[in-house]
Amino acid sequence: MQQGGDLHPHPRPTAAGPDPLPTGGRGLTLVTALAEHWECVPYPPSGKTVRAELLDGTP
Repeated sequence: MQQGGDLHPHPRPTAAGPDPLPTGGRGLTLVTALAEHWECVPYPPSGKTVRAELLDGTP
């Protein structure tokens, strides 16, 4: 399991859409492509942590 987080009280993240012009917001697109499952949980007193179970890359 991999996880990363921040202390910003911004809303929980969502995967970015297909717009090729944004300079940010691509992290969860990568996580979605590489993970079997991911979730976002609160990180008290503010902030959030994204946890991901990566796909098994074994052929």
